[in-house]
Amino acid sequence: PWSGDRYLGLRSEPDSAASVSSVEMVSLFADFLNALWQVLLDLSPSLLLGLLIAGLIHVYLPVGFVHRGLSRPDLKGVVRASLVGVPLPLCSCGVIPTALGLRREGASKGATTAFLISTPQTGVDSVLVSAAFLGWPFALFKVVAAFVTGLIGGVLVNRLTAPDPVPAPSPAAESGSSGGGLGEAVRYAVMDLLGAIDLWILAGVFVAALITTLLPADYFASQSWSQGLWGMLVVLVIALPLYVCTTGSVPIAASLI
Repeated sequence: PWSGDRYLGLRSEPDSAASVSSVEMVSLFADFLNALWQVLLDLSPSLLLGLLIAGLIHVYLPVGFVHRGLSRPDLKGVVRASLVGVPLPLCSCGVIPTALGLRREGASKGATTAFLISTPQTGVDSVLVSAAFLGWPFALFKVVAAFVTGLIGGVLVNRLTAPDPVPAPSPAAESGSSGGGLGEAVRYAVMDLLGAIDLWILAGVFVAALITTLLPADYFASQSWSQGLWGMLVVLVIALPLYVCTTGSVPIAASLI
């Protein structure tokens, strides 16, 4: 019963299936590497801009400014942080080093949280692009939503966490900055800030590339459940971990509509 011809016939199909599977795996891995590279390309400009802004804040911004405006765990500090964050053109990754720099300069937990929430949701460039693609009502709603959610987040953090002790600023801090010039700004941005978040950034880039590879681009539009409240909740849960900057997300939203 186990003749040579029959044995070869039995073996031919599994070999063929294994070959196809290997080709698919190689293609999937190539797509993953391409997505990984694309995420890095999209991430780098905003991340470097955020690091540079944080370094410049550390060197040139008088420490007394942060102490007077953002250090106290009150509503005023949260409002100021949200107002400062809304117009800045920083993405969800670029805002991290900037917020970390503000925190190290003395900003309160609530003000830092408000800045982290409000900044990546919109910016001057995103508002204009949103108005062009979706109309001014939608663009203005994004601004209001970014400010309000940042305000709520900052207030909750101030209410639910223990406040930091507020140190009395020195006269030198009130009148000047830390000094050091552009070289000190770059050193602080790369060695202090990037060194503290580099592993998290790499992990986030890896996960973002993996999701981009495994999730079809037209997945939401092809599903019947993508309408109504349930569709909004499901899309929200899936969209949260995806890395798309606030300006780049506008044409995607327009195409889904």
